[in-house]
Amino acid sequence: MELDRFLTDFGDGAVLLPIVGVSIILFAAFGWMRGAIIWGAISGTALAVLMLAKLAGLEWAYLSDSLGRPLSVSGHVSAGTAIYGSLINILIFRKKRLFPFYLPVPVVIAYMFSYTRLVLHSHTLPEVLLGGALGISVAVASTCLLVPMPRRVILPTFAVLTIVIFSFYGYHSDTEIMLQTDFSKWAPSF
Repeated sequence: MELDRFLTDFGDGAVLLPIVGVSIILFAAFGWMRGAIIWGAISGTALAVLMLAKLAGLEWAYLSDSLGRPLSVSGHVSAGTAIYGSLINILIFRKKRLFPFYLPVPVVIAYMFSYTRLVLHSHTLPEVLLGGALGISVAVASTCLLVPMPRRVILPTFAVLTIVIFSFYGYHSDTEIMLQTDFSKWAPSF
């Protein structure tokens, strides 16, 4: 159980959001504006879609008078897979390839985060499957658009992001609790 908690904490929003921001800044600072713009747009869109999916799950539970837990797409799985999957892919692939080559890394990451979220009873199977599908599609799309990464950006990106990951590791985002609390205020009969 401790290993599961250790692994799942890498997918927390408190770790992932700084990775996205620092990546955009690094790419721009090293003159890779294409990477900064595309990475920023895809990451921002993926996070917005995730938030809308979570709100849609809450709305569905409200409209259907569901007494159980509302459907909540796993943010750890979707955002973790999208961010780590695409970053690892663009760091390791030096040449354009067909998209099936880009699948293994995000699939393994999605599986790892899905497994930990299920073992910790944080999400249900449909929630992690939806999160995995979103994360894998974002990782593959961004990899297809961003490979190859300029060589001058690879080592600094890897070094700085490793520092960022371990600097924020252990912090936890309260996004899920905040969404459910704010939604319940907005929809009083929920």
